[in-house]
This record gives sequence, C-alpha cells and structure tokens, in this order.
Amino acid sequence: MSVLSLSLALVVSAAHVAGPCDLLDPATVSELLGQPLTRGAPAGPEPDDDTDGTISYCTYHAGPIALIVSQVTFESAAAARKATTKELVAGRLEDDLMALKEEPGLGDKAFWAYTPQGAEYVVLKGPSVLGLALGGRLPKPPASYQAALRAAAAKAITKL
Repeated sequence: MSVLSLSLALVVSAAHVAGPCDLLDPATVSELLGQPLTRGAPAGPEPDDDTDGTISYCTYHAGPIALIVSQVTFESAAAARKATTKELVAGRLEDDLMALKEEPGLGDKAFWAYTPQGAEYVVLKGPSVLGLALGGRLPKPPASYQAALRAAAAKAITKL
C-alpha cells in the first residue's frame, strides 16, 4: 500500500468526535434563544469536578439569555450511568429547584428540571451525558421551554 493510500485510509477511518458546539444546528439555537444565533463559545475539555468524566461546554448568548450545551464523556457507558443521577442534576442547578423529574423515552436516561431562572434537560446516552441549559432573563416562564429543549436534546443525542 502506498503512503498516500495509507494516509487516505487513516483519514477516512478517523471518526469526527462531535463536541458540544457541533450538537445543535444554528436554527435550533436561534429558536431557543429567541434571536438570531451568535457564535458559540467552546470551553474544555477538562476534568468534571462532580464526576469522573471529562466535560466540555459551548455557550451561546443572546442579550440577557444564555444556552449552555455541556457534554460529559466517561470511559464507559456503565460509568456514565452510575454518575447520572437525580442528585447530580439537582446539585448542578444553583437556584431554587422548582421541578426535577426523570423523563422516559429520551436517550438511555433523561432528566428535566427548572428553576425560577432557567430550565435544563440532562440526557445520558452511552458513555456521554448531554446537558442543555437555558437561562437568564427569559421572556417566558422556564417551564414553558420543556418541549423545545426536549426536541433539541433529541436531535443533539443523535450526534453523540
């Protein structure tokens, strides 16, 4: 096999690993923010302080509203499942929790939560945990974003 053929084979076989800024399309982000999309600001990867995973973020801002897409990656699906608990989700929300419940039919396990200032879906899929958090001075009550965030999470987990 020639060097060129080998190089091409390696490039083709190397799968692109989607980061948090790759998980949502611009139209979905704009819809959630209620304004045209500005570029997402990536951060990480870095060790996650709350779990044994590695976390990366993508933050989108539109005026006083922010959408944070987080992706925690674990060494195995079993490790991710063990870490993805109701207590973890509650602990990551800094405000007064108004609702937190497990949501069937999304990924391997999913949680929906909201506070007076924001709303979030956390979805486990294999060795990854996706977080979609929308907050700030939202024009509608945080609970009203449930359907839109769930639909966005369903799209995003197909890219994990």
